[in-house]
Amino acid sequence: MPGERRSRGPGGPRRAAALVDRGSREHYEDALLYDHEYRRRRRDVAFYREEAHRLLGGPGTVLELACGSGRVTTALVREGHRVIGLDLSRPMLARAAARAGRLGRAARERVHLVRADMRRFALARRFPLVVMAFNSFEHLYTRVDVAACLARVREHLEPGGRFVFDVQNPNLRWLTRDPDRRWARTLFRHPVTGRRMAYSTNHVYDPVSQIALIRLYYDPVEGGGRPRVVHLSQRKFFPAELEALLAHGGFAVEARYGDFSRGPLDGDAESQVLVCRLR
Repeated sequence: MPGERRSRGPGGPRRAAALVDRGSREHYEDALLYDHEYRRRRRDVAFYREEAHRLLGGPGTVLELACGSGRVTTALVREGHRVIGLDLSRPMLARAAARAGRLGRAARERVHLVRADMRRFALARRFPLVVMAFNSFEHLYTRVDVAACLARVREHLEPGGRFVFDVQNPNLRWLTRDPDRRWARTLFRHPVTGRRMAYSTNHVYDPVSQIALIRLYYDPVEGGGRPRVVHLSQRKFFPAELEALLAHGGFAVEARYGDFSRGPLDGDAESQVLVCRLR
């Protein structure tokens, strides 16, 4: 139609699939930079720590899917819990192991890290609490992926147990931003080299697959060096859709929040934070 702004996809289906796969890995290859970027992200950690205390009533055993660099893992362990942290990324697991290595001896013994895909794992035991933090559910790109992951959670959850996770609440203004412009420009020093860098980002969103293909730009401000682009792919879940997927997977939503302070989920909320039980 005349004047209609058409979204530009990443190319054919094969290229799109390759970009999604690339975006599922690249953001997690530099674990030190990852931790530096999210060093001020603490509210989610506090939420999962409080939920574990509320649901378990004291030290218990927690399965953490997509544990990443161990931000939540080590916080739970410090509270006295035993945590099995599962992730597919070798660099992130190495970083989580390094974090755990700085704990006291008794705490270190309560951490067990496993390299596995959250859609395909078998630990031969059940847990009273399974958590998945920091939008990790958004790496389940298809209905088949979601169903596979929820099936594994269901198999590993004790009767009366809870599955707690968070995703972003889709923001249509953000999703439809101009993909040729860069946003969120921020200056920082690289945590290893100390070199001043400029961070910015943009993305292409496919409204059919509901996948955002995000590009993270790291441009040297001083000292030379080549610019770097890191890809990140995220599947967006709308609230009613997510509740339906959970119901299809055998879960009931017990509580749903719009932030990590347990505020209401509404159109302005940035997150969807869900506490689920088996149906």
